Amino acid sequence: MKKTGFALLAGVLLVLAGGVAYAAGLEWRDHAAPFSFLFGNHIDAHQQSRVKDGNLQGFFYIQLTGGHTTDGIPVAMHGDCTMSPDACVAGWSIMGVPTTALLAGLDSMGHPLWCVDASTLAKRPGYSHFHWLGAPEHAGELDIGQEFQGYLLQLRAIDTFYFMEHGGSLVTPGIDTTSHYNITTDCN
Repeated sequence: MKKTGFALLAGVLLVLAGGVAYAAGLEWRDHAAPFSFLFGNHIDAHQQSRVKDGNLQGFFYIQLTGGHTTDGIPVAMHGDCTMSPDACVAGWSIMGVPTTALLAGLDSMGHPLWCVDASTLAKRPGYSHFHWLGAPEHAGELDIGQEFQGYLLQLRAIDTFYFMEHGGSLVTPGIDTTSHYNITTDCN
């Protein structure tokens, strides 16, 4: 019985220690270590991440607008956390794997649609967003048909909010495959 109680206590302490480490990355610290990875374009104004074992780990940030849906759910958007750090909160944790993607086109709002290898997605359920590395600053400046290096991302929402960008969507805790969905496997 003593061994079981000790094992349970040790497990609880490990979970709590992991939670403290996770929570330490939640506040916006303008890419201070260990979350010092930069994509080199506009996404850096609302992401903090690090590369560990070749994969990306970090957070996407939101700013609450002060508005609410008719159901009382807070409305949020990406903001420039470098300009308003105190207004930013972590909306999602992100995990990313390095890959290449072909720019297949831009939607009516100028957001890119990326073609990724279907076998990559089969190994990565829940990975629904690709973002390129380096220049140019914004998607509208990218060349359709060009291949880019970047990261295929899985977003895991931390709380419930209505995200008013990218067409708008209700975001609830857990894996979010809709708010930033920008991939396809049909490259024709």
